[in-house]
Amino acid sequence: MKRRTLPPLNALKAFEAVARNKSFSLAAEELCVTHSAISHQIKQLEEWLDKKLFIRHSSTISLTADAEELSLVCMELFNRLEQCVFELTNKTSEVEVVIGASHSFMANWLIPRLEKLEVIYPNIHIKLMTCNDLKLLEKEKVDIFINSVSEHHLLPNFLNKFLLFPDNMGPICNREINLLHSVNDLLNYPLLHTHSNKSAWHTWFNQFQIGFSPKSNDRYFDSLNLMIEAAVSGLGIAIAPQILVEKEMLNGKIIAPFGFIYCDYNFYAMVRKNNENRDVMNIIDWLMAEEKS
Repeated sequence: MKRRTLPPLNALKAFEAVARNKSFSLAAEELCVTHSAISHQIKQLEEWLDKKLFIRHSSTISLTADAEELSLVCMELFNRLEQCVFELTNKTSEVEVVIGASHSFMANWLIPRLEKLEVIYPNIHIKLMTCNDLKLLEKEKVDIFINSVSEHHLLPNFLNKFLLFPDNMGPICNREINLLHSVNDLLNYPLLHTHSNKSAWHTWFNQFQIGFSPKSNDRYFDSLNLMIEAAVSGLGIAIAPQILVEKEMLNGKIIAPFGFIYCDYNFYAMVRKNNENRDVMNIIDWLMAEEKS
């Protein structure tokens, strides 16, 4: 192993200070040492180099040609080292937190608010992963999993869930569908479903004690967003969470003829108990507070 051939670094530090200040006394003051300590370091460096570095006059000093050359190199390297140390000590470490949720939740709720979260926690790199499978949380592929589940749903004992907001549901349709005077009138139209929540209509009709069976002209979609677009286009009546269709309602694309009701489901943020660190919990707290703001 090759060893570096360098003079004592304390001696180089003393030399650089003397050369820059053109004074032993000022160098000693800067480095918080005595004048004799500086003289000792310079003598040690001159002996190591076997060269004279300073010419002492009655009240001043001057650098030899060799010292001028060494001084330029020392100043450049010390400046670079000082800058590097400053950047390292002021550098904020960035952590990554992966949030998993359905595409519809991402698109309709989280992404429109993501910039606010990043402003509050600029040192947390938020990574979004579209998923509907709790196992990705269990396998540590995501740090926070957001989903709508029954309030009585039991999680594995190594997971915790934090209530975000109720998953109030209701029928939605475009403004051209009329003759909806009662809940039973919904059964006269094609009803729209998502494959990810085929029981949504059953859950909603049960609140009114109405029996429901899918009809042959009902339609099924792979995602909530596709189902909402189908409702906007007049292909039928969809059932959707209020929290995820507020934008379409505000711009007048759809209406909710019977409003939205609580159906025993809530949106929860779920985390592994062994991963409830400060950054993860900061995001959980923000999620819990955001809908109330």
